[in-house]
Amino acid sequence: MDIQVGKQILYLSKADVISLGITPKQMNDAVEAMFRAKAEGKTTMRPKLAMYPGNKMFLAKAGVMEPFAAVKWLGYVKGNAANGFPDFNPMVMLNETVTGLPVCFMDGNWLSGTRTASFSAVAAKQLAKKDSRSLGFVACGLQAHTHLDALTAEFPIERIVAYSRNPATAEKFAAEAKARGLKAETTTDPRKAVEGQDIVVSSVPEKEGFKSFLDCGWISPGSFVTMVDVGRSWHHDSIKTLDKMACDDEEQSGPNSPEKTNYAGPFHAEIGDMVIGRKPGRQNAKERNGLIFSGMGLGDVAAGALIYEQALKKNVGHVLPL
Repeated sequence: MDIQVGKQILYLSKADVISLGITPKQMNDAVEAMFRAKAEGKTTMRPKLAMYPGNKMFLAKAGVMEPFAAVKWLGYVKGNAANGFPDFNPMVMLNETVTGLPVCFMDGNWLSGTRTASFSAVAAKQLAKKDSRSLGFVACGLQAHTHLDALTAEFPIERIVAYSRNPATAEKFAAEAKARGLKAETTTDPRKAVEGQDIVVSSVPEKEGFKSFLDCGWISPGSFVTMVDVGRSWHHDSIKTLDKMACDDEEQSGPNSPEKTNYAGPFHAEIGDMVIGRKPGRQNAKERNGLIFSGMGLGDVAAGALIYEQALKKNVGHVLPL
């Protein structure tokens, strides 16, 4: 399939994107290449733009990584199920950088879930033990599923422990893991999903009146935790006890971040610093390391470019006139 730049644009629905069959390893590799390019000064980005009218959020993330630029625009409305829609609804616009013209407009749901997990997987390759075999999950929603995919693509995972405030959700997730040949158990005690696990994934959604309930003191020597929930579920002071804390982008993750994280530094490194060897990753078997991030537009550029190129290759999508 060819797109006539300036005359046509490719539209990819959620079903189109999923039909491409992009593997977790392909997404991990695309995101790792992005972090490498960022660390080498070959990208351009700005912190996200976030607006909060009432109980809603509208957010834009953008970046440029030759030969593409992208912006992800999303609306988040709590309780949107009452309207028959998900709370979180992202779309991505991809432009090519020679003319600056748009070439693709795509659903951003699958992209957002998978590229976020790849951030964690790329960081884990630097900060977790190479032979990590166990995963602990605190919350068992979309990000638990995508992280299971991304992390099993990089580590010899054998078992998981799943915790959710809704036990039925944990049971369903554990059943999925068992269907993949993994040992899996559920727990009603979040500490058991943290203590003794090689890698811990927390992805607890925001909720009115929410209070942190996890303690980094539970994280065992040699473990790595990825705080996909911007650290909201972890006691703030306990995060400071970890040996190395990394982020995706220090400017966006710092004190002036538009999407507040529960830890704003100091950071050992950005993920890209470790990918190119500017900063060390794990240096001994007993380190307790962590990652906190809110996502950045360059991840959407990398993921959007991968999806677009695969769609052209496989003749997927709808070509629309500009």
